[in-house]
Amino acid sequence: GHAAPRPSRSAVEPNRRSALATLLSAPAALALASFAPTAALAAETKTTASGLVYSVTKSGANGNPTPVVGELAVLRWVASCNGVTFDDLYKRNDYYYHRVGSGNLVPGVEEAVLLMRSGDVWELEIPGSLGFGKSGKKASPGQPSIPPNATLKYKLEIMSLPGRDEDLIEIIGGTDELEFKG
Repeated sequence: GHAAPRPSRSAVEPNRRSALATLLSAPAALALASFAPTAALAAETKTTASGLVYSVTKSGANGNPTPVVGELAVLRWVASCNGVTFDDLYKRNDYYYHRVGSGNLVPGVEEAVLLMRSGDVWELEIPGSLGFGKSGKKASPGQPSIPPNATLKYKLEIMSLPGRDEDLIEIIGGTDELEFKG
């Protein structure tokens, strides 16, 4: 018994497309098609030993540095809990200068920053233990409260690592006189 010949990719593709077209309205199909690369990237999630879940939605250039403890990183993020945004630096057209490893951010963001490269944008799912923990976060002016042990969602970007990014190094000169202490 011989197995039936496998249809070529081009024979399968139109069937898939026509099935999608009948399942979805044209605008929905167009929207789906335009988001397909992002959706494919977002599907590749990784989980760290601590339980931080992340997916890389944009990668910085190859060779971009990874931050080390003690150095400055310029960050932007959108943070939400249960579908409610509680902090959006993009909307405010703002950014945050962060001393890596300082403990000023929730532990899940601190952990992610050390894994990222300059220019990266990651989607994070931060378990309660790496977020605001057992105490949660009290409501403040313009910001909702965060329940105890709530899962947080972040879109986190490292905009730059001042003094280590190539464009800055070219402007100021080499790194010979700089010493990085980890």
